[in-house]
Amino acid sequence: MSLVRGQGVSSGGHMTGDLLVGIAEVDITPPAGKRMDGYISREEPGLGAHDALLAQVLLLEHDEKRAAIVAVDTLAVSSGFAGALREALAGVLDTQPAAILICASHTHAGPCGLQNWFPPGAAPELDQKLVEAVSEQIMDAARAALDNRAPAVLTASVGQLAGVGGDRNEPERSVDQQITVWRFRHHDGQPLAIVFHYACHPTVLGADNRLYSADFVGAARRRIRKAFPGAVPVFINGAAGNISTRFLRREQSFEEVERLGQIVGDRVIALVAEGKPEPVALAWATEALELPFRRFAAPSELSRPTAASRLEVVRAEGRAIETQLARALAGRHTQTAVLSAFRIGSWILVGVPGEPFDELALAVRAEWPGALIAGYANDYLGYFPSQSAIEMATYEALSSPYDVRAHELLRDGARRLIRQLLSNFRSV
Repeated sequence: MSLVRGQGVSSGGHMTGDLLVGIAEVDITPPAGKRMDGYISREEPGLGAHDALLAQVLLLEHDEKRAAIVAVDTLAVSSGFAGALREALAGVLDTQPAAILICASHTHAGPCGLQNWFPPGAAPELDQKLVEAVSEQIMDAARAALDNRAPAVLTASVGQLAGVGGDRNEPERSVDQQITVWRFRHHDGQPLAIVFHYACHPTVLGADNRLYSADFVGAARRRIRKAFPGAVPVFINGAAGNISTRFLRREQSFEEVERLGQIVGDRVIALVAEGKPEPVALAWATEALELPFRRFAAPSELSRPTAASRLEVVRAEGRAIETQLARALAGRHTQTAVLSAFRIGSWILVGVPGEPFDELALAVRAEWPGALIAGYANDYLGYFPSQSAIEMATYEALSSPYDVRAHELLRDGARRLIRQLLSNFRSV
């Protein structure tokens, strides 16, 4: 069992109305030999670790209510893993499963076994040994966070981050580049946690890499730790379905991981200094949606284009997945998806169980400037493409079981949750 690291002091003597925060993290890096997730073409097992894969538990408590954000360095989490873990965590933390958000970083350099959706129709089963080991480690971290919770102050800041993430298919298209930073600190100024939210595929490392890594996310965390000793940096990915490093990285290497991670980390460090105090508020709500599957042609009728350019290669991969989807989803018509929204101060974080596009992030911010999308949250149900991606027949659209109706239903559901959580508090 890996060492659980946490920050905090004794939880006794809290003032009524305080925001209490606990934070703990654990190294969940598996041994060499596990098949790696993220790239269909990579079949060889992992050779070991370049840097640690982490799971972090951020516990928030206010007015006898508790919620937790669990950030995990993995491609994705399926409900078979995340659902049971949320139930167990709710028991340990004396709260509801709905009050727990499990967010995958979406690194493409971790082991298979915590999700069983990708690739659709051909995904491996959950690795029960890995599921049990990681679940127990996260439970240990949750107990540590509960033990070390202490009164805290939240400050928040927002900026733009260029040079890391761009559109995966149209390099000239501008994308949502907002980066949001929450800093939780003790009343004496001692740092507890620094949460940074940004939408981008952590895919600096390619299919030829066989070392476990958190990709640029891990490099950014290391940079932040050096600037704020004692603080635990926590990453939450956003609406990154159509955003990656593809056209902005110089190469696919660990040196490039460090370069891009430094850009992210330095921007976070600068934004911490600009943070403004947040009101104390904590609430959550969920909504289940039925997402209709798109209509597929018969597998024998689906085209298989010849791949030449890089974009044609990934489009060909999308066509192959489309064929698998047509077979796997024959006779099925809808997929249940649960949105999970959290009010933290004046912010509302909406967890989406898959890969939304940045159009969704922009739509919810139009509803409320403090609304954020957390992608890869509590489950993984594939890409939720925008209309423009569908018209372009991108890899993301081809490999998705949905048409634009899923995006629209998620958008409308997120808006309803935002309004519900805003109505529970006075204006801020």
